[in-house]
Amino acid sequence: MRLSIITINYNNIDGLIRTRDSIISQTFKDYEWIVIDGGSTDGAKDFLQYHNEEISYWCCEKDNGVYNAQNKGIAKAKGEYMIFMNSGDTFHDKDVLNTVFEEQQHADVLYGDWIQCFEDGHKIKQNAPKEVSLHFFYYDNICHQAMLIKSYILKKSPYNENYKIYADWAKWIELVLAKCSFQYIPIVICNFMMNGISQINLPLCISERELLRANEFPLGFQQLCKNLQVLQEEIIKLQKEIKIIHGENAKFQEELRKYDIRNQNLQKELNITKQMYTVQTENLIQLQQKTNHRSIRMVWKIEDNIDKLNQKFSLGKYRRK
Repeated sequence: MRLSIITINYNNIDGLIRTRDSIISQTFKDYEWIVIDGGSTDGAKDFLQYHNEEISYWCCEKDNGVYNAQNKGIAKAKGEYMIFMNSGDTFHDKDVLNTVFEEQQHADVLYGDWIQCFEDGHKIKQNAPKEVSLHFFYYDNICHQAMLIKSYILKKSPYNENYKIYADWAKWIELVLAKCSFQYIPIVICNFMMNGISQINLPLCISERELLRANEFPLGFQQLCKNLQVLQEEIIKLQKEIKIIHGENAKFQEELRKYDIRNQNLQKELNITKQMYTVQTENLIQLQQKTNHRSIRMVWKIEDNIDKLNQKFSLGKYRRK
C-alpha cells in the first residue's frame, strides 16, 4: 500500500465530513484511511460507525493532545507514506494523490504548496520552498498537511509529545540533520483550515518556537542565524541607501539633461545671432562701399564744378583787361 491518510478529530463533525468527502473523491485509490477521534460528543462516533467500511482503523477515545493522537495513527499505519489530513482539512482537488504518485517516488519526504483557508472565507496560497535547509526551518515551517513522510521514519521516531504545537516542525529539523531526502512536488497539496491551536494560542506559539530553536538546532547555530539576520538587515539598509542614491542620481541626471537642453537652445540662439551678425556686417560693408563710391563721385563733381568756375573766372578777368 502506497499511502496511509491519518485524520485526527475532536468535536468537529462538519470538518470531519468535509475531510471524508475529499478523501473518497481522490482518483488515486491505493490508500488506507485512519481516524483517531479524541472522544467527541457531537456525533462523530456515529459518523465513523456509519462509514466503517471506508476506514481501515478508527477509535473514539480520550487522548493527550494533537501529537499523541497522531502517534496513535502512526502506530496503526501500513502505507509506504503517511499524510495527516485532520478534520476540516481537504486535498486541493481530486487528482492530488494521483499526481503525486504518477511517478515512482523515493524521497523520504514529499511536500508541496498549500492554501490557507480562513473562517471568513478568504484564502491565501502559500508556496513551499523548492529546496529545504536547516536555515529555512530556523525561520519557517511547511504545512504539515502538505507533506507525505515515509512511514518507517515516523514509526522509528514518532512526534515529540512534549511539543503541543510544533512537534511536526521539530521533526523536519530532525530529518534535515539526519540527511533525509526532501522532494518538492510543484502542486497545491491541501486546503488547510486556519482554526487550529497554532492560530488561536499565540503566546504558546511564541514560547514553543523559542523552545524549539533552543533545543532542536545544533549548538551555535542560533547565534549564527542571528548574526546572519543582522547582516541581512544591514544589506537591506544598504540597498535602501543605494536606492536613495540612485534616486538622487536620477534627479541629478534629469537636471543635467535639462541643462544640456538649455545649453543646446542657447547654442542655437548663439549660432542664429552669429549668422544675423554676419549678414548685417556684410550689409554694412556693402553700404559703406556704396557710400564711399557716392562720396568720391560727389568730390569729383565738385572739383569739376570748381574747375569750370575757375575757368569762367579766368576768362572774365582777361576780358576786363
